[in-house]
Amino acid sequence: MSRDSEYRESDALFRQNIQDITRQLRERLARGDIVPVVSDSDDADMLQLMDTVHHLLAVMDQAIHDQQYLDTETGFANADYLEEQLDRRLRGANTPVLSLILLSIPNRTLIAETLDARETRQLRTALRERLQRTLATNELVASLPDGTLAFVVPMDSEPKLRLRAQHIMNALDDPFSLGERQVWLSAVASAARVRPEGPDTTHTLIQAARAALGESRSKGTGSFVLFEDTMRAQRHGRLDMEQTIRSALRRGWLETFLQPLVDLQHGQVTGFEVLSRIRHPERGLISPSVFVPVAERTGLIRPLSDQMMRQAVPLMQDARLQKHFGDDFTFSVNLSPTQLHDPNLADQILQILKTADADPRRLKIELTETAVMADPNVAIHLIHRLRKQGIAIALDDFGSGYSSLAYIRNLPLDQLKIDRSLVSGLDHDNEKRAILEMILTLCERLELDVVAEGIETEAELGCLLGMGAHYGQGFLFSRPQAVDDLLKAVPASGLLQSADAGEEVR
Repeated sequence: MSRDSEYRESDALFRQNIQDITRQLRERLARGDIVPVVSDSDDADMLQLMDTVHHLLAVMDQAIHDQQYLDTETGFANADYLEEQLDRRLRGANTPVLSLILLSIPNRTLIAETLDARETRQLRTALRERLQRTLATNELVASLPDGTLAFVVPMDSEPKLRLRAQHIMNALDDPFSLGERQVWLSAVASAARVRPEGPDTTHTLIQAARAALGESRSKGTGSFVLFEDTMRAQRHGRLDMEQTIRSALRRGWLETFLQPLVDLQHGQVTGFEVLSRIRHPERGLISPSVFVPVAERTGLIRPLSDQMMRQAVPLMQDARLQKHFGDDFTFSVNLSPTQLHDPNLADQILQILKTADADPRRLKIELTETAVMADPNVAIHLIHRLRKQGIAIALDDFGSGYSSLAYIRNLPLDQLKIDRSLVSGLDHDNEKRAILEMILTLCERLELDVVAEGIETEAELGCLLGMGAHYGQGFLFSRPQAVDDLLKAVPASGLLQSADAGEEVR
């Protein structure tokens, strides 16, 4: 074969390879996949060209991957990448030893409201670096749309998962320095394991971890909950209750009930605690102890509390209540722990008062001690804002949680409500009497009003009166009732004599 013939044949083969590579590239780009481009040529120039093509494709693939699978706000992988990786692992031939840990930072939104753009970038960077340092080489962290962080870890024993989750949460223990400012992030965690008996899908695994995270949030900062099968039935029950709450909000099933607050020394009604009920057309009255925990887990607590407040506050101006009980009684409204993280909460409360033309000084906001101690900085910030407008603050359920007399000295409070657990059986429990006497003495020095909750018997009332307690509430005087029933059953004064009559006012 002549040299010219060899050249023409080589040139034709080279062009054919180029055309083949071009066709593969076009098909690859059209499909959007990452299938490698191949060539059978052993020509040195062609091999060099293929190396260059593969390098460019690798760069392009990484850019596409970063754009498609990166959460730009956090710098972690996004939910799409998490689901893709979980799907791939769960479709394997053998059931993988795999768990999903979820990390939630409850106070992150509130803190973000106080930061400028530079501080926000600093916090995101510092958080990402800390959490990435906790990762093993075979683990993955991704950011879900609601800000929850998901960790894929190759383990399934409860002790190991608990330690792993604690290790992740410990990364947030130290404050984050943002220039001259320091911020602390709180955290809760949960986990769900791939079940050996299967079948698990990405959706069921994430949903299981989320269900456990709801339980963990209800327990407070630093908590960890591992999903168990018994939670599946609970989830169905909560889903049913969630639908009931949504229907109640939409169809007006929420009703306001009032329980009197009594001046024990004079037997007079001085105020009311607002306790709402859902009146279901088939199930009847549903207690807040049933629907409030579900509302907190599902995020419905905010619209529920907002509607409750909008219904309750106008009753402060109710002519029937004013005629019966006078015009200076107070209303006490409970706030859920999750509401404390709403940066607009104080403004919403003040707007409701303004719309109803109600005096802020007649409103009391009740916060549980567990909610306050779970995030004291957030709680104190809210308390200061409300008290500045004349709204009083009560610490509810004292004695059921932390029960430290030391910390109440540092809280800007107006009232302390003693939990029923310390009042029940007071007449035959010397230890409870000693504790209550100490609380009453301290609160008197701090100029704090004290309310004894859950008074049910004459004996309990007698002990409290003997200790000099000034205020109380409980079934002995009245159960929570609708306004019409309350007006019929509860006199404005003479409550101690009415209590002697027993069931008449229950």
